[in-house]
Amino acid sequence: MAESTSLEDQIEEETSVAESDLFERISRTLDDWRARIDEFVVQLDLANLDLRDEVRKSADATQNAYLAAHSKLSDARGDACSGLHALETSFEKLLHDLALTFEETQAAVRRAREK
Repeated sequence: MAESTSLEDQIEEETSVAESDLFERISRTLDDWRARIDEFVVQLDLANLDLRDEVRKSADATQNAYLAAHSKLSDARGDACSGLHALETSFEKLLHDLALTFEETQAAVRRAREK
């Protein structure tokens, strides 16, 4: 029985380390995105760009995608039952959506500058 308990403890510890690593990696990625979004907003303000509705909507969508990912991370930290693979897959999707909305916002700004 001691071997079983030891094995269970080892598995639990490895799972805990894996969860911690995953949360740290996602948290760093979200921090990087927060910095990119903030820098982009500052650039827009400094350029004194006359934002059209399309650009504002894209910027809002980028902010919302970031907030959704951040919220999901906060919720997942409290959910000890969530599977790591499912959690990682979910965050990869959210981060992909965040990247797409950020790129769309940048494209909208380029189009607005060309006009």
